[in-house]
Parts: sequence; C-alpha cells; structure tokens
Amino acid sequence: MNQDIQSKNSITKLLLLAALLGVAATAFLDVVNYMQHIIFNKPLTRYEFIGRWVIYMIDGVFSHQSIKSSSPRVGELMLGWFGHYAIGVGFAFLMLAFTGLKWIRKPTFAPAFIVGLVTCSIPFFIMYPGMGYGVAGLHTPNPTILQIKVLISHFIFSIGLFIAGWVTKHRYSFARNK
Repeated sequence: MNQDIQSKNSITKLLLLAALLGVAATAFLDVVNYMQHIIFNKPLTRYEFIGRWVIYMIDGVFSHQSIKSSSPRVGELMLGWFGHYAIGVGFAFLMLAFTGLKWIRKPTFAPAFIVGLVTCSIPFFIMYPGMGYGVAGLHTPNPTILQIKVLISHFIFSIGLFIAGWVTKHRYSFARNK
C-alpha cells in the first residue's frame, strides 16, 4: 500500500477514534454527574454559561466580571452542550496524538489519566478567568470546592476514556492486535 494512502488511513482512523472515544468518555462523565446529582444533590453543570462565553468571544468580548450576570444569548445552551462534547473529542484526540493508534490496541489507564490531569489547566487558566471566576476559580465563594470538582470531573473523564478504549479494542476489528 502507498505510504500516502496509509498515512491518510491512519489520520482518518485517528480522527474517527478521537470522536468515538471523546463522545463516549464525555457521555460517561455526564451519566456519573447526573447520578451524583440524584444521589448527593450535587448541582449540575450549567453549560449555557460556557455557550454564552463562546458567543461573547465571537463578538470580541473575551473576559467578563461574571458570565452569570452577562446578558443571555440565543443558542447558548445548545452551543454549551456542543462545546462540552467537542472538548471531550479534542481531549481524546490529544491523547491519541501522543500515543498513536497503538493505544487503542492495548489501552492503558496512564495516558487517559495524564490527559485528564493536564487538561484541568484549561478551565483553571483559560475558562474561569474569562468567565470572571479568576485563575483556578479564586474569585468564587469556595475555590477549593470548585478546584476539587474540576479534578474529579477530569478524573471521571479519564476513566470514561479508558473504558471506551477497552470496549473499542474488543468491539472493532481495526483496533485489535494483528
């Protein structure tokens, strides 16, 4: 097989796997979060605020005193949910970019965990400051609780990523050892 065709096949597989793994891991996170909401009365994530933040960025506004007090925007909830899953796909792609397709043939938890841990920096240093919560949520009433929630959520995502990799390995022939 031609090297260019092999390379295009690998990139296509990588992108499809990232989509599959990212959506599955994000869905796993959402199920766990919803179970925590039911069992422990933990508040659900407000994805409309993420969508609102993105819509304001399109308009050139990158930082807010408080995203919660900024005027609501049309489509913010849908965009927030879409962004939530797109970010999950991006995180899965990040892991596969470093591990390559060999990870799916023998999934291990360490790469998924590292991606989950490293990606905590995105809400801490980009999203929260832009939404008016300060670096690592330091401008919120209880930053430690917020930081712990981020760490737990990204750890749960890591577990979902590993489980999705394990299921994919056993379910799809292209992911099995040859």
